[in-house]
Amino acid sequence: MTEHLPSVSSSQQRVVDYGSTTTRAVSRAYPSPDPAQRTASFVFVNESPFYARMSHNSVHGDSQSEPLQRLEFFLNVLNQMCIGFITIYISYLTLRTGLAGTGLHAWLVTIGFSFFMAEGVMVHYGGNVLTNSYKRSTKTTIHWILMILGGGCGAAGALIKMIQNGFLLKSTHGILGLTAFILCLLAMSSGLAALCSMRVKKLITPLLNKAFHNFLGVACFVVALVTQYYGYQTGYFTNRAEADLQVLMKCLTLISLLLSSFGPLKSLYIRVKTISKQL
Repeated sequence: MTEHLPSVSSSQQRVVDYGSTTTRAVSRAYPSPDPAQRTASFVFVNESPFYARMSHNSVHGDSQSEPLQRLEFFLNVLNQMCIGFITIYISYLTLRTGLAGTGLHAWLVTIGFSFFMAEGVMVHYGGNVLTNSYKRSTKTTIHWILMILGGGCGAAGALIKMIQNGFLLKSTHGILGLTAFILCLLAMSSGLAALCSMRVKKLITPLLNKAFHNFLGVACFVVALVTQYYGYQTGYFTNRAEADLQVLMKCLTLISLLLSSFGPLKSLYIRVKTISKQL
C-alpha cells in the first residue's frame, strides 16, 4: 500500500534559519534541570525584521555607489599629490634662495593656503582618504588646527608683502592677495562664532552661522589659490623657473583648487538647501 504525501508548493515553503541561539526555557515536552540552558531558536527568515529591511534595491544601490566612491578616492589621492608637489617645490625654491622678503612671503602663503588650508577644508569630506576613518569630533579638532595654522601662515605671508610694498597693490596678484587676507580674517572670526554657535544662537541660528562660515571659508580658499596662480607670473617666480614649469604649477594649482573645493561646496549646498526648507 503506497502512501501519498501531499505536495508542497514553492509558495508554501518557509526558509528556516538554524544558526540563531537564544537563552530561554526548554520546551515543556523535554524539561531540563537548567531553565537557562542555551537552545536553538528557529527563526523564519521571511518573518525576520532584519530580512524585511534588506531589499534587492538597497543592495543594488550600494553596488552602484561603489564606482562613484572609488572615483572620489582616486581624485582625492590625485589632489594630495598635487598639494604635495606644490608645497615641496615652493619650499625647495624659497629655502634655496633664502627666506627673506618675497621668498618668505611665497613660502608662508604656500604653506598656509595651498597646504594647511587645502587639507583643512577637506577634513570633513567623506572622500578624503586621510581622515575618512576618523570620528566627527576628531575631524573637527583636526580642522581647527589646520585652519588656524593655514590662516595664520597665509595672513602673515600676505601682510609681509603688503608692508614691503607700502600697501600700494596695483597688480592683479596684489589685489587678490589683499582680498584673500581680508577674507581669511573674516573666515577665522566666523569660525570662532561657529565654534560658539550654541552660545550665540539667540542672535543667529547655529545652522545659518555654520553655513556663513562655510561660505567664507570656501571664498577665502578660492581667492587665495587664484592669487597663487597669478603669483607664478610675478618676476620672483619667472626668473627662477622655466616656462614649462610655470605652466605645470598653474595647472596643478587649478586642479587642487577644484578638487579641494568639491567637499566644502557640497556641504554648503546641503546647508543652504536645509535653510531654504525651514523658511
